[in-house]
Amino acid sequence: MDITEQIKKHLPADEELILVTDTDIRADGSFGRRWLAVSDQRLMTFSDDGKSDGPDTELKLADVKRVKASHLVGQMALEAETDHRRVELLRCTNSLSHRFSRIAKSLNDARKNDKPPEFDLKDEEERHCRQCGRLLPERGSFCPACLKKRKVLARFWKYMHPHLRQVLLITVLIMLPTVTGLAPPYLTKILVDSVLLGSGGAGLLLTLVGSLVVLAAAGTALTVWRGRVAAWMSARIMHAVRFDVYQAIQCLSLRRIDKTQTGSLMSRLTRDTQMLNFVFTDLSTYFIPNMLQLVGICVMLFVLDWTLALLVIVPAPAVIFLTTTVYRRLHGLYHRLWQRRAKMSARATDSISGIRVVKAFTQEPAEIRRFGVRSREVGHATAVAQSTSATAFPIIAFVTTLGTFFVWYFGGLGVMRHRLSLGELMAFLGYLGMFYGPIQMLTRFSDFVNRAFTAAQRLFEITDADQEIFEDPDAEPLTDPRGALTFDNVHFGYVKDKDVLKGLTVDVEPGEMIGLVGRSGVGKTTVTNLICRFYDVDEGAILLDGVDVRKIKLRDLRRHIGIVPQESFLFNGTIAANISYAAPDATKEQIIRAAIAANAHGFIMRFPDGYDTRVGERGARLSGGEKQRIAIARAILHDPKVLILDEATSSVDTQTEELIQEALAHLVKGRTTFAIAHRLSTLRNANRLLVIEDGKTAELGTHDELLAQKGVYQKLVEMQSRLSAIKGVDG
Repeated sequence: MDITEQIKKHLPADEELILVTDTDIRADGSFGRRWLAVSDQRLMTFSDDGKSDGPDTELKLADVKRVKASHLVGQMALEAETDHRRVELLRCTNSLSHRFSRIAKSLNDARKNDKPPEFDLKDEEERHCRQCGRLLPERGSFCPACLKKRKVLARFWKYMHPHLRQVLLITVLIMLPTVTGLAPPYLTKILVDSVLLGSGGAGLLLTLVGSLVVLAAAGTALTVWRGRVAAWMSARIMHAVRFDVYQAIQCLSLRRIDKTQTGSLMSRLTRDTQMLNFVFTDLSTYFIPNMLQLVGICVMLFVLDWTLALLVIVPAPAVIFLTTTVYRRLHGLYHRLWQRRAKMSARATDSISGIRVVKAFTQEPAEIRRFGVRSREVGHATAVAQSTSATAFPIIAFVTTLGTFFVWYFGGLGVMRHRLSLGELMAFLGYLGMFYGPIQMLTRFSDFVNRAFTAAQRLFEITDADQEIFEDPDAEPLTDPRGALTFDNVHFGYVKDKDVLKGLTVDVEPGEMIGLVGRSGVGKTTVTNLICRFYDVDEGAILLDGVDVRKIKLRDLRRHIGIVPQESFLFNGTIAANISYAAPDATKEQIIRAAIAANAHGFIMRFPDGYDTRVGERGARLSGGEKQRIAIARAILHDPKVLILDEATSSVDTQTEELIQEALAHLVKGRTTFAIAHRLSTLRNANRLLVIEDGKTAELGTHDELLAQKGVYQKLVEMQSRLSAIKGVDG
């Protein structure tokens, strides 16, 4: 009997069980399962498997006024409030906080609407592996515990498929040198028995030596040909892999990018993709030829003397056991090494990217110390992995060569007793020397495969993770929008169980300029992120000209939206290239007109190279005001219908602000504009001001109307006036 049936035994016949779900923390605080059950009348919790005498906690839904998800250190508590007390129902780790936050919201909504609760945990189910039930790294990604190695390699078949001709050619070039490589030891047998110890003359000697030279030259030529074909094929395959990974990074959802360090992504794009080069190049260059050679040598050994051949393979079981054991050990070691190396790269990337801040606050020693910690961790992980390899593989190599000693002894006895000829023993020893080379290489092969498999897993974490906001299959094209925007009861939170917007509702007319006002953190930038669909609303809808933005083709939507951010990002290229970034086909005249409208043409022409001036990393060669005007020119050339100004003048001096304000006046004409500014004076040209408080529309109106209301906006204005007065006295 499952847990649901066990819990139903405690319910009256007329009571319907709606939800049964488990948490991962017991009542005593230890890790373990505990159950939450919700019926149409009660809230209950059960310990273990529900076989106790009754529920641990039991509350009537009619008595519950509110259910709250309280975040604690490393965990979350689900609490129910009644008229007289607050009851803690259960606790869970942060991995399950989203589930119980949604349950709390569903219970509260049911309370408000006076109806039985309804629960939709479909997304929660998608975060778990259907095979083993473990929590996935990301919704829709693979389960590392269930991923089979053969499936990892099979996924790369799509990269091999376009190069089938080269694969076939390489296969032929692998087999031919293998055949020619098996001939020299047998020719050595003839040379010893028929020439050196027999009656063969100088002609036969010349023929045999000439044959050895021809075979060696042919084998070398075929190997060179194979290596060159494999090199070009692997280069193309690696390009395809890198391209797909980079494309996946570009399409990652912002939720995922916000949680991933840049250095970690760069490590996967470069180092991990390069490691996979082994699968395509070394597989054809080393593994397959050695495998074929090993098979051929085994055949020749048994042809020459089957008793000696059996002595050669005596160590094989021990070699297989040792190799398998070492392989499993190295898998964990190299996975840990890759993780630590990615963290070190991320640490270095963050520090180098913010080098000006580091130097400004004289934090070079601290950054060096932090990098040193990461570097030592990488060094330790590297040493452990490599020392394990350095210890295990020589031991495996020694075990594989034990057969050689048996051959020398028993083969020598065979020659002495005339059971074998000297030429046969020399040929056998020649094949034996060739036999242990592939064996020793194949014992190291597991080491290389392990590294490649670990790299493949890390790449799949990117390619299989949630991608960019999904486009509805029935999404409509957007050609000439009017620019009317409606926020209809919008709820949203960056962390699913912590809403930033809690029912925002507002209508914006085409061509209207809306100033977004409120304290830091109330959701002003969030509003603009949702307009661009960098994120999707959790509840409610945003309508553009009466159409839900989720029903509009994503590229069309963003084509008609322009952004001038607080900190303008410029690419390391020319000024002209940065202005025309959103319109690559723009003419030089169009770029100049946009720069003139943005009050940027004057300072651009003061540079010796004018519009061909390179701006440096992140625009380092330009001032803050100059970068901002370049960003405005870029937005003007983009010609959007909806414009977003996010603190466009917050970090510039008064004179530069006047130039930027003048440029913005050109930019906002005829466009629906959302402007964010902490300095309320910069919003004087706005048609209306939207004051956001606690994630909702607190006030909406003109500057004078809001002052007359003597509400939130008036308090913000008075606060800024006092701060300005203080600055005036200090100045």
